[in-house]
This record gives sequence, structure tokens and C-alpha cells, in this order.
Amino acid sequence: MKTYMNRIDREHHLMMLVTWDYLGNWLEKTSCLTTEERKRIKTAATHLLHASDSIVGRLEVDYAKKLMRDAKNTEVRIVDRVNEKLGRTEGGRYIDIEDLYDLASFSLKECVGCNKTNHKECERYKLFMKLNIPVAQEQTDGCPYEN
Repeated sequence: MKTYMNRIDREHHLMMLVTWDYLGNWLEKTSCLTTEERKRIKTAATHLLHASDSIVGRLEVDYAKKLMRDAKNTEVRIVDRVNEKLGRTEGGRYIDIEDLYDLASFSLKECVGCNKTNHKECERYKLFMKLNIPVAQEQTDGCPYEN
């Protein structure tokens, strides 16, 4: 038996621990389960923990430390595939990148003849940089978006 895990195996082990934690938290908060359902879910969580303990017990000591670090930096999300296919996101609707560039180009009409001394303080410049809007001019001392 191997005494190490590759990245994919670690991710699966991590998911096992995240699921164990999720089930434990859910059992504490929910009141919609029957006694039998609660018992079965608790048993499943216990089995996940025992399997994880067995894995950690036979691997190198550093593995458990790495697993704990990874667990602290892991977030699991449930994605609604229907909304994903429709192009919806948590923050709103999907915008085609070309439409975003067209909107930015239209917005740049306000920049014609701009006299700002520090373009990096400009709200439009900051927004365009945040959205990764391509610059109009690569080599310039002033604002790269100025037309």
C-alpha cells in the first residue's frame, strides 16, 4: 500500500472530510429528518470519519498537516447546471466579452481630451483594469485607454 497520495487522491480525501463536516453541521441544524433518517446519516458520517482516520494513520505524518491546511482553504459550492447553461451567475447574468468590449469602447468617448494628471486615480481606468479591458495604447506616458 502506498504511503503517499497524489493530488487527485488528496482532493477526494478532502472531499470525504468536507462531506463528513457538512453532514455533521446539517444534523445539528435540521429538524426535517425522521429518527431513522438521522441515524442513517449519522452512520454514514461516522463511516467517512473512520475511513479518513484509517487513511491518515497509514500515511506520513506530514500528510495530516497538509490535509488540515488544505481543508481550511477549501470551499465547496453547489452549481445549478441549468443556470450555468443559461449563462447566469451568482452576481447576475452572463455578458458576452465582445459586448463588454463594445460597452467599454462607448464609454471611452468620455475620455477624449482628458486632462487628468494621474490616470491611475481615474475610476474608469480602475474599472477597466479590474475587468481586464484591453488597453488602446501599449506605449504611452498617460492613460493607456485615452483615444
